[in-house]
Amino acid sequence: MGFDPFLYVAFAAGAIAGRLTARRSPWIGRAAQASIIVLVGLLGAELAPIPDPALADTVPVAFGFVTVVMVLTAVLSLALRRREARGSAKSPTVRLGAFAFPLLLVVSVGAGFAIGRAVSFPAASWIDYALYLLLALTAFDLKFSLGAVRRAGIPLIAALGGALGGGIVMALVAGIPWPAALATSLAFGFYSLSGPLVAAQFGPALGLLAFLTNFLRENLTMLTAPAVGGRLGGEGLTAIGGATAMDTTLYFVTRYGDRDFATAALATGLVLTLTATIVVPLLAGLPGA
Repeated sequence: MGFDPFLYVAFAAGAIAGRLTARRSPWIGRAAQASIIVLVGLLGAELAPIPDPALADTVPVAFGFVTVVMVLTAVLSLALRRREARGSAKSPTVRLGAFAFPLLLVVSVGAGFAIGRAVSFPAASWIDYALYLLLALTAFDLKFSLGAVRRAGIPLIAALGGALGGGIVMALVAGIPWPAALATSLAFGFYSLSGPLVAAQFGPALGLLAFLTNFLRENLTMLTAPAVGGRLGGEGLTAIGGATAMDTTLYFVTRYGDRDFATAALATGLVLTLTATIVVPLLAGLPGA
């Protein structure tokens, strides 16, 4: 989503409450999932103002763009993990029932989009509050270790390599100006930054492409986590989540990848967010040759 200091206030509050509470209750996990469903619905509502022709033209290209970036990122993450000694925390086994939750998220996106088309409401501001709640609930039951920050190396390298490779591929294959393609991919899911900046320099069509590509990266990470989390682990899920690993997709990293990866995911998401805020404006300011 972007850098917001209050996200860390909410996360810290949840972590402190979790350390002070001896007894764990299953309602925490259920409440976190409910907040995600609401959050994804609000994200769907953000797409409602976009005209249908623009969506029809841009969604397929954006889907292809984000698929290239995520696949390259995942492959690079797996290659880097193989080089490390085995014996780290075992990734959780994915159960068939876990796929019911992504289905609910798909329904929630559609419902949010439909409601946004029917009723005008400030979805963007509501998203902030839904995120605060989600992060507090996620932090409540997590394990933290400053030493785990060292594990952020793999997702950082994989995210950067996947973004660079995906941007280059799309510039060559789809004919997107290379500064616009790289500004889109190196946003790492930060769609509220990439969309306006790319639109200002390269026009509304490429701005919408940048917005949707990064919007889909965030949402596809959530949707695919139950299927690929056991294989990719915390490193891989954090890498494909990109900047969103510090907020929206953190729950999925720890739920389906590695419960002990929270600290590294937070560090990775923060570094990628700060990187995007520096690199994307620079690239968007270049002429598109």
